[in-house]
Amino acid sequence: MNDFDRVQSYFKKPLKSADREKDWSEQMLTGKIADYLRTYHPEVAFQMDMSGEKLSKMAAQRSAKNRASLYKQPDLTIYFKRGKYGTLMLELKKLSAHPLRKDGKLKAGDHLRIQASSIRWLRKHGQCADFSVGYEDTIKKINSYLSEGEIEYLLK
Repeated sequence: MNDFDRVQSYFKKPLKSADREKDWSEQMLTGKIADYLRTYHPEVAFQMDMSGEKLSKMAAQRSAKNRASLYKQPDLTIYFKRGKYGTLMLELKKLSAHPLRKDGKLKAGDHLRIQASSIRWLRKHGQCADFSVGYEDTIKKINSYLSEGEIEYLLK
């Protein structure tokens, strides 16, 4: 980069989150969320589900055998009791993969239907669970849960 380009770059408007995240994969999103939690909430125990990762066939079979069949594990679990909930469990979606249509109904697809069913099952059994879309929505839900013990649900 030459000096002119470097000077011009200082005057560019900062990217909005939607522009910054448009090319993020779900793995990038989970990595950024994990970094945020380690940095700003080091006292909070959390776990990211690894089911979206590329596994060998043998590892994938072993992983599937070691899971409950009642529900699909959400991407993020925060083990921190707040209010009436024992954990916060979020199914993370990148910005381009919003689970709901504009009318608020769930988009078609078995994968989303299973995830929504799992979220409802977890809520029925006393957990705070929902979808979160993108970095800012996820951070907002985490902070709301940790400070108030409640989140604004996306899935009704």
